[in-house]
Amino acid sequence: MLAISWFVLAAGTAAAQPPRPMPILPLTQLHEHTLAADLDNRTFTLTFAQPVPVCELLLLLVRGTNLSIVPDPSTSGTFIGELKNVTVRQALSLILPPLGLQYSVDGSFIRVFARAPETRIFHVNYAATERTSAVTVGGDAGGRSTATVSSSTKADVFADLDNGIRTMLSEHATFNVDRKAGLLQVTDFPERLERVSVYLDAVHDRVLRQVEIEARVVEVELNDEKATGVDWSAVAAGQVDGLVPGQRPVRPSLTGLRVTDVTRLLALLAAQGKVSELAHTRLLTLNNEPAIVRTENLTLSVTPQIAPEAITLSLTPIVKAPAVAESDVIARMVDGETLSLSGFTHDREARERKGVGITGGWLRRATVATRKRIELVILLTPRIVPGVAAQ
Repeated sequence: MLAISWFVLAAGTAAAQPPRPMPILPLTQLHEHTLAADLDNRTFTLTFAQPVPVCELLLLLVRGTNLSIVPDPSTSGTFIGELKNVTVRQALSLILPPLGLQYSVDGSFIRVFARAPETRIFHVNYAATERTSAVTVGGDAGGRSTATVSSSTKADVFADLDNGIRTMLSEHATFNVDRKAGLLQVTDFPERLERVSVYLDAVHDRVLRQVEIEARVVEVELNDEKATGVDWSAVAAGQVDGLVPGQRPVRPSLTGLRVTDVTRLLALLAAQGKVSELAHTRLLTLNNEPAIVRTENLTLSVTPQIAPEAITLSLTPIVKAPAVAESDVIARMVDGETLSLSGFTHDREARERKGVGITGGWLRRATVATRKRIELVILLTPRIVPGVAAQ
C-alpha cells in the first residue's frame, strides 16, 4: 500500500516538475598493466621457519595487490621455506605443484585447485611387427685358429615405445599401447603428456627415415694372370688424379674405398681386366631395419643407421661360389657416396681350342687350359629418401 502511494506521488510530482538527471556513480576499473605488474613485476621475500597452511600463504601472496585469490575448498597442505625476490606468479609455480595443486588466472582473479590428470591419445603409425635378423661370420675350425663375428638386430618399435614412455610418467599414471589400431593412450598430468608428445615426435622423425640402397655386383677378370687381385692403390690414385687440379678430396676415406663417380671407378677397373656386371638391384629400408639382397652367388645383409649428416651401414656379404667368402663390415658415408667392397677373389680355369701345328696339311688343334684371376666387387650407394630425413 505504501509502495503504491509512493508511486502515485512520484508520478504526480513528475507531472508537475521537469525530470532531473540521475547522478553519475564512480566506477572502479583496474588497468591490465596494473594487474600484470602485480602478477609478474612486483617482487617480495617471505620466510617461514615453521609450517604454514597453504591457504594462509596464498592470502599473503596477494596482500597489498589488486589481485584476488580463491582456493578450492579441498585445498590443503603446508609450506615451509624461504622465498626471495620472487613474483606472485613465480611463487605460485614453486609452491603449488609439489602439493598437487595448480592455478589459473582470469583477469584479476587467481583460482587455485587440485591438479587433475588428463587423458590424451597419440597416433603411432608403425608396422605392428617384430623383425629379427641374425648373421654369423666364422672362420675355419679345422684345427686352425678361428675368428667369428656375430651380429643380430631386433626391431620392435612398440616394445621400445612402451619402455621409453614408462620412464616419463608419474607414479600414478596409466597408459596403453594398441598395436592393431596404432594408438597410444596416456593419462597423466599435462606436463608429463607434453614430454610424451616431444618424445613421440623425435621417435617418429628417426624411425620413419628411409634410405634407398643401390647394390651392384661386378666381376673383374684380370688381364695379369700373376696378379693376386685388383690393384686398388692404382684405382685410388686414378680417383685422385681425376680431380680438378688443386682440388682436394672433400671426404676422407673412413672404411674401404669411397667414391662419388661410379662410372670412373668402373673405367679404372676395366683398365685392369674385363668387367662384367653380375647383379644390379635396389632396395628400400627404414632406419635401423635389416634388409637382405640375395642373388645366385651372393647374399648381402645390410642395416642402415640414418643420421642427417651421414649414413652408417652394417654389412655382411657372403659369397657362395666357387668358394665361400664372408665379411662383416661397418662403414660410415654420406648421402650418395658409393662404398666399394672387395677382396672376394678366386681362380677360374678357361679352356680354349687353339692351333698347335700342321700335320699332313691339316691344322692340329688342342685344348689349352689357362688360369684367370677373378675378383668380385660389391658397390653400394645409399641415398636418403627425400621428405623423411631429419629436418
